[in-house]
Amino acid sequence: MSQNKISSLISHIVTAVSSCSLYSRAHPVVEEFTEKAVGLIDGLFLNDSLSFFLLGASLIINDMPFSEKGIHINNFKKRMKKKKIEKIVIKKGVDLDEFRNFISAMASSDTIASSPHIAVGIVEVKLGESGIDASALLNAGIEKVKDAYSQVSRFKSLDMVSLEDAVIDFIATLKKELNVLRIVSPVKSHNEYTFVHATNVSVLTLFQAESLGLKGEKLHNIGLAGLLHDCGKLFVSTAVLDKQAKLDAGEWVEMKNHPVLGAMYLSKLTDVPPLASIVAFEHHMKFDGSGYPETKKSGKKQHIVSQMVAIADFFDALRTERPYRKALDVPTITGMMKEGSGKDFNPLLVENFLSSLKKVTDVI
Repeated sequence: MSQNKISSLISHIVTAVSSCSLYSRAHPVVEEFTEKAVGLIDGLFLNDSLSFFLLGASLIINDMPFSEKGIHINNFKKRMKKKKIEKIVIKKGVDLDEFRNFISAMASSDTIASSPHIAVGIVEVKLGESGIDASALLNAGIEKVKDAYSQVSRFKSLDMVSLEDAVIDFIATLKKELNVLRIVSPVKSHNEYTFVHATNVSVLTLFQAESLGLKGEKLHNIGLAGLLHDCGKLFVSTAVLDKQAKLDAGEWVEMKNHPVLGAMYLSKLTDVPPLASIVAFEHHMKFDGSGYPETKKSGKKQHIVSQMVAIADFFDALRTERPYRKALDVPTITGMMKEGSGKDFNPLLVENFLSSLKKVTDVI
C-alpha cells in the first residue's frame, strides 16, 4: 500500500467534501477532485476492497496503521467523527456517480448511509475465523507497549500508533478468549513490571467496559486510558521505582506525584484522547473522595472510567508478586475488593466486575 497514494486520495476526498459543503455537488472543483479520487482508488484495493477504520486517534487503512500526518488527514478523521462513522469500506466496482453521492453525503448534515459499493458504520473486531490465537495477539500487543514505553522521555512523544494498535490487539484477544484471567500476563521480571502491568490494566478495564455494553471508539479510548494510566511513573526516579523494599516517607511523596506527572505529560500530546489524561490523574483517587492526589475540590468524584481503572489496577497489582510482598490469590483479592466497596471503589462497578469474572472463570 502506497502511503503517498493514500495521502493523495484522502486529500482529494477532503477537498471534494469541503468544496461541496461550501458550494454544491455540481461545482467544478467538486467534480474535479471526485474524479481524481476515483482515479486513485483502483490501485489501492486489497482483496477487492479499500477499508478506512478510525479507532481513537488512529486511522487504520487496509488493516495497517496509517502514520502519515497533515491537515487533510486530520480533517478526514474529524469528518468521520462528525458523521459518527468509524469505518468506510470501498468495494471494487464503485463508479463516479456512486462516489459523487458519497462525497455529497459526507458534506451534508444528514446521516450517511451505505451504498452498493461503499459501506459505512461502526467498527466491530471479529477475529473468530482467524488463525491467530489469543496468546499471540496478546504478546504482540505487549511488545508494542514495551517498545513505545522504552522510547518515551519528557522531550519525546509516545508512539501512539503502536499503542493504538496494541489496544486493537487487546480487544481482539478478549473476543477470542472469554476467560480474562487466562489473558492477563504474569510479570516474569522486575524490569518488565511497568509495561506488563499497563497491559493487564488495559485488558481488565476493557473487560469491564465490554461487560457494560460499551463498544467502538469509546471502548478503544477506554482501553487506551487504561494502558496509559501509570505513564507518570516514567518520570519518577529509577531509584524509587526499582527499590526492592518499601518506600520511605520522601520516596513515597515522589511516587505519589506520578498521577500529576502523567496527566501533565498526556495533556500536552495532541493525539491522545482527553480521557487518558483524566484517568492518569484520578486512578489513585477513591470512590469516597479520598486518595491522592489531593485537590482543592473536597470529595471530588472520579470519572467512571477512572473508577474502572482503579479496580483493574488494584486487582492486577495484588495478584503480582513484588519484591516487598507475595502475590495474593484471586479469592483473597476479590474479598478485599468487597470490603473496599463503597469506600475505595464504586460498589456497582465492583459488583459488575465480580459477576462478570464469575461468568468466565471458576476461581471466585
